[in-house]
Amino acid sequence: MTPPALDQRPICLYLFGVRGPSGTRGMATYNKNRSKVACTVCRARKTRCDGAKPKCSFCLENGCVCKYEAPQGPTVETNIETILTKISAIEKCLGIAVQSPPSIIVPESTREKDRSGLPSLTIKDDQFAAIIFHADFNLSTHARSLELQRAMGYENSGSVAIFRHSPHELVQLFFRHSYNWFPILNKREIFEKLPLMQSTVRTGSSDSILLLMVLAIGGLNANDSIGIFQAEEFHSQALAMLGCVLEEVSLQSVQCLILLSMFYGLKIMPMKAQEYVSIGCIKMQNLIEIRPVNKSVDKSGDIIYDLEEYETRAFWSLFILESEYAGTLHFANTGLSSYANNIKFPSLREEPYHWPGSPESDSSSIDEPDPHFLSEIGVRKIIDRTCYTFNNLESYTANRTSFAPIVAKELQSQLDEWYHCLPDSIKFDKSKVPVTNTRHSTRALIRAQYFATVMLMYWPCMMDIIVTGECQTQEHREAFKIAIDSYIQLMLSATSVRLPEVPTTWPHAISVFAMTATIIRMTQRTTLAYDKPEELESSIQHAFAFLESIQSSPSIRYFTVILRDLYNSRTTPN
Repeated sequence: MTPPALDQRPICLYLFGVRGPSGTRGMATYNKNRSKVACTVCRARKTRCDGAKPKCSFCLENGCVCKYEAPQGPTVETNIETILTKISAIEKCLGIAVQSPPSIIVPESTREKDRSGLPSLTIKDDQFAAIIFHADFNLSTHARSLELQRAMGYENSGSVAIFRHSPHELVQLFFRHSYNWFPILNKREIFEKLPLMQSTVRTGSSDSILLLMVLAIGGLNANDSIGIFQAEEFHSQALAMLGCVLEEVSLQSVQCLILLSMFYGLKIMPMKAQEYVSIGCIKMQNLIEIRPVNKSVDKSGDIIYDLEEYETRAFWSLFILESEYAGTLHFANTGLSSYANNIKFPSLREEPYHWPGSPESDSSSIDEPDPHFLSEIGVRKIIDRTCYTFNNLESYTANRTSFAPIVAKELQSQLDEWYHCLPDSIKFDKSKVPVTNTRHSTRALIRAQYFATVMLMYWPCMMDIIVTGECQTQEHREAFKIAIDSYIQLMLSATSVRLPEVPTTWPHAISVFAMTATIIRMTQRTTLAYDKPEELESSIQHAFAFLESIQSSPSIRYFTVILRDLYNSRTTPN
């Protein structure tokens, strides 16, 4: 959610680049080679339909009468397709300004260069600490040292749990709370493997580790002492077999690494989570390259990698995870982003499955496809354009304004295009206070993304005010209000997430910290008063309460302390 320039990605919201493996750039297009409407036979059987005309494959093989009925109104998939199609059109319109946005992660050797540009709203930027906290050290580097001390001393609990959650219950918890973020697994396959757990758990294989990590994450999702104890048990068993995952180049090994990253993300151990993401990114690239039969060349001569559905989901999950941690931590570029323009987007299609041992009413919510994953890709493309636009502004100096209102308004019109195309199931009311007891935290995060993106678009104005202490023009005064309005809505959503559901809690919390610090410093530096001071104060206190609830992380504890010091100094003249 923290929105810096593209070479230092926004936390939770920053986007993917679209550099092809050949090094050329192009606009990513939505994959249309899949059926959007099932025939009446396949729909009745609740099975996949390939959409072939005049007869699908199943009807052709079984002699059925194959008919297609037009869907009544827009569907989740057609809405998502509209989003991605419009984003591609927007990118083409921006072609005059969009040349070759840089890769997600900046190598260590080049990080210290180009410090004369617009400072970035991220703890990775030295200028951020200098301007907001008047500190001369890198907050990201300090956070890494604090978290590494905790990771070195991390040990599993030695307590004994008498009562336990059943494996079936833990798997259901995983699919209810964690699966929506990164839908990388086939639900039917996981449940069919559960009865074999007793005979296979001792065998070192990626299948065994995959199942153990699903159970471990389900234990963390339970959010009770018994579930946490079981999570540590399953996690320890998985780590004992980790060698087979590191040796394999397979979809299962990549899925295991994603699950390990999610586990450490839920444990709020960012260094360990990032390490497994990096290993997974390298392994994913190896998986792509060792399958030459899955390569094709389109009419423009670009390589297209025809991955299977769950391979595609694994790729985009790693892409999002790498982006999350790249926004806050310095680490080497794995190269995964170079494939983004040549990998199709995933499908939302899920095979209906009756969950054994549970009433239909208990399992229906798990079976419903969640459009959050594809919507995430759509909004990241918009922010990618925004970050690249700001990254190409002329060198920033304290003596001249860097805010261009016409650019901010054009970028916001693109964001509104994305918003209007959101499926009804995740569309939100921008003008009202969000409902905090939504069915899943993805709903809160999609709303938070919208307002964080608005703040990103007005970041140059906020930086102008912080550096000069003045709202120089009417446009600056209007942007000042828009930025604070957006911050208030952002905090209402961002702080309402249920932490046991969020596998990227640490970068999310860093976002709340950085955004709040920026707003506090900006309001300190100007005499212009916000017209709703009580709402602003309440939002800042929401941020403090949220950060103080994550005290297991030493770096979050530290950031909470310096944020409190900044807040308490608000009446002190600069």
